[in-house]
Amino acid sequence: MTAPDEVPSREPPVLSRLALRSALILAAGLSPRASRTFARALSSIEYSWSSERRRAVLENLAMIGAAGHAALARTEDRQRIARAIFESYQRFLLEFLGQARAFAPGAGSPVRFAGAETLYGAMAAGRGAVFVAPHIGNWEWGALALARLGFRVHAVTGVQLSPALSPAVRALKERQGIAVHTPSDGFRPLVTALRRGGVVLLLTDGDVHARSILVPFFSRSVPYPIGPALLARRSGAPIVHAHARRSPAGSIVVSIDGVDAADRSLPLDGDVARLTRRIAAVQEETIARHVAQWCIFRPLFGADSDAPDVGSEGRPRAA
Repeated sequence: MTAPDEVPSREPPVLSRLALRSALILAAGLSPRASRTFARALSSIEYSWSSERRRAVLENLAMIGAAGHAALARTEDRQRIARAIFESYQRFLLEFLGQARAFAPGAGSPVRFAGAETLYGAMAAGRGAVFVAPHIGNWEWGALALARLGFRVHAVTGVQLSPALSPAVRALKERQGIAVHTPSDGFRPLVTALRRGGVVLLLTDGDVHARSILVPFFSRSVPYPIGPALLARRSGAPIVHAHARRSPAGSIVVSIDGVDAADRSLPLDGDVARLTRRIAAVQEETIARHVAQWCIFRPLFGADSDAPDVGSEGRPRAA
């Protein structure tokens, strides 16, 4: 375990800082029960009014159902799960904003780890670790929990919460010991961080990636990023599969789901493809188990897939 890196100070614009501070204060004032109630109300409004996001979620669920997920076979089941996904995302947002209350001294940790021995075993070689995770539960609390354990955490992200709030959110994370990088920063600072024993966190499902390959995912071919595999090859760091699901009691469980390593006896392209397929396979299993907490709001399987065409309420369209 290592101490947090010194991270550069990036002072956000005043309005961004004030807006985030106000949101943090308001969210921290909510009790857990009030926060859940508020999240449920917000999710109901968003589900009703955000037709594009609703349609994307229902299309993804229809695709997973077509791949054999029994809980998503019927239209009404997919609608119920879609509503749960919207609620899970609103809970995630309020949890992130209410972190001062959740992580207050004496409150007890709202995050626990499953498989911590696997995590420490992966870090034992001193080469850091490339964490790969899907958008399940509360990934931000997972990163914060790792930083509070003393790991040097580096997160790669784009716009956070909203363009207006993103600079302030970045500054907040850096004050908490989470160094924030963007895709435009390139590989060099991440490889350096790994060689210093740091942890690089990558959310690899559901985003648009410039460098990706097609891999099997719920019985279809879906583009998955090759960045984690390339980082593992270049740095020698292991790939740690993880997710941060929300338990029925409301706490977050960071589960360490396994470790993979680059195989330098293989050609680069072959090894990158092998590792990327492995990441997709592990995340497919995780998403299938916790699909009601999978917060992806764009069509993942692409317009050229043979996914069933569904309307805004998830019902198959007539031919």
